[in-house]
Amino acid sequence: MLYGPPGTGKTLLAKAMAGESDVTFIRAEGNQFLKRYVGEGPQAVHDLFKTARKYAPSILFIDEIDAIGKNRGDSARDTSDVLTSFLTEMDGFNVDIERPVFVLAATNFEVEQGTSRSLDPALLRRFDRRIYVELPNKEERIQFINYKIAKIASHNLTAEQIENLAIRSTGSSLADLDSVFEMAIRDAIKAGCNTLTDAILEEAFERFTSGDIKKWAGDELLRTARHEAGHALVCWYAGEKPSYLTIVARASHGGYMQHDSHEDKGSYTKKELLDRVRTSLAGRCAEMVYYGDEDGISTGASGDLRHATQTITNMICYYGMDEKIGMSSVDMDAVKRSPYYMQIITRVNEILQEQLQITKRIIEANKHAIDNLVKALLEENSLKQKEIDDILSKSGVVRI
Repeated sequence: MLYGPPGTGKTLLAKAMAGESDVTFIRAEGNQFLKRYVGEGPQAVHDLFKTARKYAPSILFIDEIDAIGKNRGDSARDTSDVLTSFLTEMDGFNVDIERPVFVLAATNFEVEQGTSRSLDPALLRRFDRRIYVELPNKEERIQFINYKIAKIASHNLTAEQIENLAIRSTGSSLADLDSVFEMAIRDAIKAGCNTLTDAILEEAFERFTSGDIKKWAGDELLRTARHEAGHALVCWYAGEKPSYLTIVARASHGGYMQHDSHEDKGSYTKKELLDRVRTSLAGRCAEMVYYGDEDGISTGASGDLRHATQTITNMICYYGMDEKIGMSSVDMDAVKRSPYYMQIITRVNEILQEQLQITKRIIEANKHAIDNLVKALLEENSLKQKEIDDILSKSGVVRI
């Protein structure tokens, strides 16, 4: 059983396995067994296994097996009958050493029981191996990007752009990256240059992940630049180099700062989490420093506040990182109607205020550095990791 997020190459792995084994490869989709009339689905299952035995040695690959393999308590009657037939065939295999049939399946569902998207336990027991096909790491993404570039007839992509795209695409599947390249190639053809450049590839990635560009007025653009520059400064101040900074408004945002990739990081210290909280609060703090404590309060920080609040709540309730509340792990949903709930909310707000004041002092001491970032953002619209690092390194950031 191959399982994992969509687009990680489970179907391609199955095909590669068949090619390496040099045997008959029989592929079926889970939803092709969902027939219109009663009895047709189970019969289709029996016919498929009969064909696999006929052409053995063979690999029988069932893609998207979750179409018939969901927990039977959640399935319709006809789906349950199909699954029962599949289980019966799996049990009734007569293994011929000379002519074996290898059953392989793929799903985007979870294999752990108790989740909302889990497979039937009886089905899982039929598979003696479960292999998690995970999302690619940075090095694997670079390898795939270079593979795609090698197939392009004409391009002018820099090593910096390749590195930056690999960092910024954390959490993306290879299928996502493939779609980005296809979009970029089409954009290059539409532009009439037929050459893939850094700018075209970057725009394709932004459009794929965030949507089309929105136009904003100049004063709103300046406010956004100060907001995002605040995020970048405090992030850099904490020792992390932001991977990307933009004030280009798109369907899902008005601009954003992207953290550096931390794919290999398994845990965070209390200091690192508070650094993240201050980085989240830095956009609002920058607006307050430039526009005052009243006009500096805007709706642009809503997502940042949610992230900061959730981080502090986790620190208090699950990580035992607050000396006033203590080290006990608390389920917030379980204590919602108790006085303990309001005690936690009060403490969350206290920490938010403490970190807000620290963040504000950092920004007040480094307005000159933010001004340098803002100037570059208004000229270029977006900045990559090296550009951000160069500007802040040369700005003489003051430590408080």
